[in-house]
Amino acid sequence: MALITTAALCLRKIDFSESSQILTLLTDKLGVVGAIAKGAKRAKSGIGGPLDVMCLYDVVIYDRSRRDVLSILAQAQLLEFFPNVRKSYAGFCAAEALRELLLSIECNADDGQSVLLLAVACLRECGQRGREWQALARFAYRLLRILGVEPSFTHCVVTGREPSGRVAVSFSLDAMGLVSPPHDRGRSRQLTISARTLKALRALALDDPGSGIGVDAWRGAFTLLAWLVAQQGGRRLSVAPELDATKAV
Repeated sequence: MALITTAALCLRKIDFSESSQILTLLTDKLGVVGAIAKGAKRAKSGIGGPLDVMCLYDVVIYDRSRRDVLSILAQAQLLEFFPNVRKSYAGFCAAEALRELLLSIECNADDGQSVLLLAVACLRECGQRGREWQALARFAYRLLRILGVEPSFTHCVVTGREPSGRVAVSFSLDAMGLVSPPHDRGRSRQLTISARTLKALRALALDDPGSGIGVDAWRGAFTLLAWLVAQQGGRRLSVAPELDATKAV
């Protein structure tokens, strides 16, 4: 067994016996791994105490992932517990939405560091009141790119023209981009994006701060992006409900 020291965000914990935990960890060196923390809940635990979800730790792990069995957590030290996220209902809900997205994807060692850095940055931004939806939308957009999906929100994928930004536009799931009339006719897998949501999506694509964009626009952007993330993992998420093609996001 390889002994590895790595940063880890705890995504899930399950009580196992009276003193132990089974954990799902997002790590920068191994990606997402399952681990057992034996005796973590004992008063004199060698691990340093039980772990909590959506907290960042510095951990030492006996890696057994190649054997397709749980790794063993040998030690854990709390680095950050994101207190501001836990002070408001909006922050808590944002953290849970982030956690569900992270649990829906497959993340290997190659992507572990990138995804962990994005998740930590998102949690810190979610601790700022009023920025929760913007933080989640930015995370989901960047996560899609790590997963190899590059949606186009700046121009029509057929003509190359930019939308006016004043009316709703069509988004083709097959072309993974905007499609302007008449090229949107006859396409079976497409959604309608409202003008306000498109403004937020364009800001993400252009890496623009998005000043002046309303909360509803960021919420719509996150809804679409989280749904696209869910399609990559083939899972249905409570934060990404089925989208109605007849209604604008």
